[in-house]
Amino acid sequence: MAQEKSQLKIGIVLYYVNMILGNFIPIFYTPIMLSLLGQSEYGLYKLASSVTSYLSLISMGLGSAITRYLIKSREEEGKEAEERMFGLFDVIFNGIAVATLIVGTLLTMGLPLWYAKSLTAVELSRMQLLVFMMVINMALNFSQSPYLSVVNAHEKFVFLQYINIIQTCGVPCLNLVALFMGMGSVGMTIAAMGASILTRIAYQIYVRHKMQMKPRMKNLPTNKMKEILGFSFWIFVANVVGQLYNATDTVMIGMVPALATTGVAVYNVGGMFNGMMFGLTTGISNLLAPKTNRLVFLGASDKELTDLAIQVGRIQGYIMALIVSGFVAFGRPFIMFLAGNNYMEAYWIAILMMIPNMIPLVQSVCLNVIVAQNKHRFRSLVYLGIAIVNVVGTWFLMQHMGIVGAAFMTGVALILGQGFAMNWYYHKKSNLNMVRFWKQIACVYRIPVLMCTVTLLISKFIDFYKIQVLLIGIMLYVVVYCILNWRFTMNNYEKNLILLF
Repeated sequence: MAQEKSQLKIGIVLYYVNMILGNFIPIFYTPIMLSLLGQSEYGLYKLASSVTSYLSLISMGLGSAITRYLIKSREEEGKEAEERMFGLFDVIFNGIAVATLIVGTLLTMGLPLWYAKSLTAVELSRMQLLVFMMVINMALNFSQSPYLSVVNAHEKFVFLQYINIIQTCGVPCLNLVALFMGMGSVGMTIAAMGASILTRIAYQIYVRHKMQMKPRMKNLPTNKMKEILGFSFWIFVANVVGQLYNATDTVMIGMVPALATTGVAVYNVGGMFNGMMFGLTTGISNLLAPKTNRLVFLGASDKELTDLAIQVGRIQGYIMALIVSGFVAFGRPFIMFLAGNNYMEAYWIAILMMIPNMIPLVQSVCLNVIVAQNKHRFRSLVYLGIAIVNVVGTWFLMQHMGIVGAAFMTGVALILGQGFAMNWYYHKKSNLNMVRFWKQIACVYRIPVLMCTVTLLISKFIDFYKIQVLLIGIMLYVVVYCILNWRFTMNNYEKNLILLF
């Protein structure tokens, strides 16, 4: 137990080291990358990435089932049963990797059907090459999934985060080498493939030799497949919805000749800030997912699960509120220095994405609870309906409001689905006390709202478009934010948690 707590504690520290690196490196990396790659090719690269991401649906949601069933097998039947389950998933995901290569090849060949009108012949040819290489990379990642899940299921967070930190630092360096060599977006894709291969080798060595775990291929628990598929189906539906939310905007923007690659480029710069917020806030809930599964399996009370959601939600709330309020206050000059005047519309894209996403991110433990309880069917159905509305609404608004219309519609859909519908379900069907949850969370947002308002007023008199003034302003904002929250908002648990680290 002490070792598990140490792994979790060090893992959280390393996670946030990784996240700090992952958010600071782009500040220096992105301007260089954009200048070497160019707006049009960057947009093409992100468009290829968005199109390829649809192939993640081939896994049918089984990726989310691996950790759950590995833990379940170990808790109920022991290590040998877990290794047989490991073997079953290893066979399944190698099959998924092969299917990805086949479907991805067909997708690559079919790209002219959708993009012949909005892309030039040279751009279309380059996009086909990028998509095919990204397909290979995705197949490699699928084949690696069971090994990563074994590490996660055994809460070996230290190794997990060391690998993530190496990737966070290594991939941008490899990208820059490729860009300086004149390899462009193709070189960046090759760098990602190389990182995937090395990561797969590292996980296999660690699991087989350090953890002494191997996939047993005899007596595979195929009798569990019906249960696993039943569990995974609704995860799959949720993944479909996730794709409609996260990738469809980019795919549709790329199909409009007036927007095409430049629109995709600006939209994805805005989305980059939303991705930073995701990364910084989901770490703790991801690390606690195995613990949440165990609590549910061991019959934890509704109060215990609500308390866990509040503890984690408040910590995530502090981080999100700092990021979002700080971005609203300083985002425009920051984007100008990061990407240039051609990307200023990304400010509104980021805000329209970030603010609605604060709802699901702050209650991510609630999602872990309903997945562990196998009660995620309603969530998937609600999200599917809202996502369809989002796609139709996005296409309509995009014709009149451009890329801002796409972001606005996505934000509205998130508030309806993630906000109203899911909070009702968490409260009524999973018996989590969401009234108490939001009362505890709401007080976290008072100070950042006040600070953001004051900073926007001050910006009328201070020129934050001077880099030195901007950096000083951001640093002062962070310091004052931390002091005020320590003095007026944080409870004893949160203060002790910080002091422990």
